[in-house]
Amino acid sequence: MSETHTCPTCQQSLPMTKVDVIDVEAAVAADALTGADPFKRTYLGHGKTSSVFVFQGHAGPFKKHIHHTHDEIGYVLAGSGSVTVGDVTRPVKPGDVWVIPAGTEHSGEFGDACRVMFVSSPIDDPENPDREWLE
Repeated sequence: MSETHTCPTCQQSLPMTKVDVIDVEAAVAADALTGADPFKRTYLGHGKTSSVFVFQGHAGPFKKHIHHTHDEIGYVLAGSGSVTVGDVTRPVKPGDVWVIPAGTEHSGEFGDACRVMFVSSPIDDPENPDREWLE
């Protein structure tokens, strides 16, 4: 039986990820983005207070949105474009990192298919997202 904990945000019982080393490329390849997917999030693990996942997206814009309770840290694995956090737009490329505090409007646009590793705190629960689309 896997260990669970109560998410401080949604108050749901969620599974803990075992201590492990994850081959990110293999995990993404096993859950590859298709032409039919608007985007995809490949979850790599959840701790007691954070989640890590890889966002896979097509070229083009990603709508402005806000996370009411989650801070997000994004690390670009592949693709280049721009990210707007609040009123500031900056170019991004593989190796770049951005930090988005909870309650901050943000959006992005990539010129080619992208993969971004995100760390979300508290846990990013796909069954109870705190994302609000603003456009």
